[in-house]
Amino acid sequence: MEPAEPWREGLYPVISSLSLAHVRSLDGREYRFVPGINVIHGKNGCGKTTVLEAVHLLAQGFSFRAHDLKELIAWNANEMILRGAFEYDGRELARAVQVGRYKNIVKENGEPLRAVSQFFGKAPAVIMQPSDIELLRSAPEIRRRWLDEILCFRSASNAKVLRDYRRVLQQRNQWLRQFKKDGAALGGEDLFHVLTDQLVALGAKLWAARISLSNEISPIITGYYRRLSGGVDTITCNYKSSILKDLDALDAAVFMDENELEAVAAESSPQYVPEGCDAGENGAGQNGAGGNASEEMLKNAFAEKLAGLEFIEKLQGITMSGPHKDDLALCASGYEMRSVGSQGQCRSAAIAMRFAAVDVAARYLTKPVLLLDDIFAELDVDRRGAVASLIREKDCQVLIATPQVEELPFKADAEISLSD
Repeated sequence: MEPAEPWREGLYPVISSLSLAHVRSLDGREYRFVPGINVIHGKNGCGKTTVLEAVHLLAQGFSFRAHDLKELIAWNANEMILRGAFEYDGRELARAVQVGRYKNIVKENGEPLRAVSQFFGKAPAVIMQPSDIELLRSAPEIRRRWLDEILCFRSASNAKVLRDYRRVLQQRNQWLRQFKKDGAALGGEDLFHVLTDQLVALGAKLWAARISLSNEISPIITGYYRRLSGGVDTITCNYKSSILKDLDALDAAVFMDENELEAVAAESSPQYVPEGCDAGENGAGQNGAGGNASEEMLKNAFAEKLAGLEFIEKLQGITMSGPHKDDLALCASGYEMRSVGSQGQCRSAAIAMRFAAVDVAARYLTKPVLLLDDIFAELDVDRRGAVASLIREKDCQVLIATPQVEELPFKADAEISLSD
């Protein structure tokens, strides 16, 4: 996949101004930012993370803390208003979000938009925060969400495939739940098979896109992890799917109970083997079947898998296989880090994943704004120095929230005190 055209070669958007009214604990606040490193400091609870959240919302079109934007409204207010401006190539991209109890208003350069999600893509942002350790510790859903976010950095068409897949999956599960309860469902078997065919087609597209992305980012993640660990520790990173073990011989395919997949999305991709965690330094597996899995092969394999599961799905009332069951396996010493990784290993791996997202955004869109929410407090001296070095190398606009400026491993270009 070729990178998208940048807005202009050598230039990238930076957020220049931000104003907040009744946004959580912040009201009547205005801030100015510079293209370099901006440090936002103050006591705990003064709203530092809220500033980062506001920038992320204006850049990405969603909050990294709230599922519903109404959660951002101050407890004693009826609405919140958020405005910000991104500058690039002497131009300005002005965005505004007004969230009320019953209605939202979203604008870009004065023109109304249908939803805040339409902000996504022009001025990306990547957040790093202490809770990122959940990328390693938590359920597969968290890693899928991270993977899908950077999948959308690659192409707007990927976002459409994701939306359509989730919509069809919801409709198919609704049909299955009704069938389980009543022994029949609206639309009958004809509707069920239509939904299944749609899910198979969309699932194959999503698998192909995710596998291609995984092959791109796996060596990036393992490389960053090696730097963060000082070269004394290595990990592997592989995509795990729920359809089948071997796509090289579909007629004799052996379906697996566990989430396993060995395939590649295109001939140009490196060897891709997600079974287990036995992989080389470049993140590509060494013990798999190899071969090339086209979208058509994935489609055929998914259709066969669902056909084999139809009876039990109707008993259980849920779709039991598909991209919504997959995972990204990060492993150390042959074991998944979610169960055996130390705190330091998991934090380093999470930071490596975030830096990989920075690289994907820079390649396919433009350099992102890098948002750091007090991440240095949880790192030892060596890892702090490695992260600081990587931040300087990225040459992005950086917004750092911290309670103690003096402990940062680099000098700020601008400081904003929330205690003033």
